[in-house]
Amino acid sequence: MKQWKGGGANPTVHIHQANVANNILISVTDNGSGIPDEFIGKIFSPNFTTKSSGTGLGLAICRGIVEKANGKIWFVTKQTIGTTFYVQLPFGSKTD
Repeated sequence: MKQWKGGGANPTVHIHQANVANNILISVTDNGSGIPDEFIGKIFSPNFTTKSSGTGLGLAICRGIVEKANGKIWFVTKQTIGTTFYVQLPFGSKTD
């Protein structure tokens, strides 16, 4: 198990949802160490991982699913404070 290197005394994750302009906005916030600057542009790239046993597909797959549903996914990170990932999806469905 990895040792906690986050910003707070104890690791925490907060999940929140809100209805915003005919969209649902979901946020997931942690109090970890934040995403290093050199990873920010790569975080959604397929096969990018910081783990020795990871495949680097998780966030790339998430982005593909969200965008296919006409949504958006992004994050805000602060070094030594933590990271918040946001997923915004439209209500209802659009047909082609």
